[in-house]
Amino acid sequence: MKYVQEFRDPQKAQGLLQQIEALGQQLTQSRPGPIKIMEVCGGHTHSIFKYGLESLLPYTGELVHGPGCPVCIMPKGRLDDAIALAQNPNVILATFGDVMRVPGSKQSLLQAKAEGTDIRMVYSPLDALTLAQKHPDREVVFFAIGFETTAPSTALTVLQAERQGVKNFSLFCNHVLVVPALEALLSNPDLQLDGFIGPGHVSMVIGA
Repeated sequence: MKYVQEFRDPQKAQGLLQQIEALGQQLTQSRPGPIKIMEVCGGHTHSIFKYGLESLLPYTGELVHGPGCPVCIMPKGRLDDAIALAQNPNVILATFGDVMRVPGSKQSLLQAKAEGTDIRMVYSPLDALTLAQKHPDREVVFFAIGFETTAPSTALTVLQAERQGVKNFSLFCNHVLVVPALEALLSNPDLQLDGFIGPGHVSMVIGA
């Protein structure tokens, strides 16, 4: 991947830090306090802590840790509901691998699977639809989750199921929208944010 090693070059990193500091001083001349930027995705927060980026910022910049991705912020009750669905012997629950380890109030999907609950990992909603076609005697429930980026593939799968006449396929829908969350954060007078670092794929879809 291009620019991975380049950004780890100490000389290049130092040059970027100097530019950030100069820009920060320029921007804060006309306003009090540091520039507050919130990272939206938990993956960004992880990278910031992993590489110590927060400690490198000048006094003119401040990172605020944001809400996180749909998987990171999944309420325990939703996981409990999904496990309850999967415990029905007539149901196969299908979902993405990163959802499997998220803890509910008592256990995760992975732990429920280890106990014998029929939970399958899939790579796309269409995989879940294929699963339903292979098991016509059981209801396949797709645990749909993600931002605006994954919602279209879920919707396409529903249309595909209708076209193909698949009657044993349904959704446990947990998609979330980024824009309403950002609007709520910007309307909070206590935060006074100046900007966001958003997931690249979401930013492209919402036109930010």
